[in-house]
Amino acid sequence: MAVPPHDFLSCPIAARFIETADDARSYYAHKLVGLHDVTVKGAALVIRFNHEEIHHFTESTPCKWCPGCTRVSRRGRSGEQRCFNRSRARQMDAILDTLRKAAVVHEAKMAGARMVYGPADVNAQRLAVVIGEETGVWFVRTAFSVSAKEYLKALRSGKAAPWPPK
Repeated sequence: MAVPPHDFLSCPIAARFIETADDARSYYAHKLVGLHDVTVKGAALVIRFNHEEIHHFTESTPCKWCPGCTRVSRRGRSGEQRCFNRSRARQMDAILDTLRKAAVVHEAKMAGARMVYGPADVNAQRLAVVIGEETGVWFVRTAFSVSAKEYLKALRSGKAAPWPPK
């Protein structure tokens, strides 16, 4: 009997053990999808990870399809297709921590959304999380690593936004 694409037989115990796109989908479905209560500087926020989202463990690709790319399709109406990115997937554990311990927060391109940059890691990289608000609940749209150079550029060009939001 075939296993439906949304059911997984195993789930990595932590994001750092993700190896495949199936591992990433399983981890995301079991560990992140749904609502999470997060405290930011004493303020309580509700953070939601949407079931259909794939940006946390994939990347867009400039070419039609790269050799060796594992295609991942977004569930729902859009059917967006992207390439699995193992290093991005392995950062999923850091998303909520980034929101709790934001170093810098700017307005994002989406109206009312925020671009939240976390503290630097040992390689001077930071996780950037794009988060939007919908009726009092903040949903995580994407998360990706930025280099020290990209972060400095963002500092110069970004418009500060309150975090936690008012």
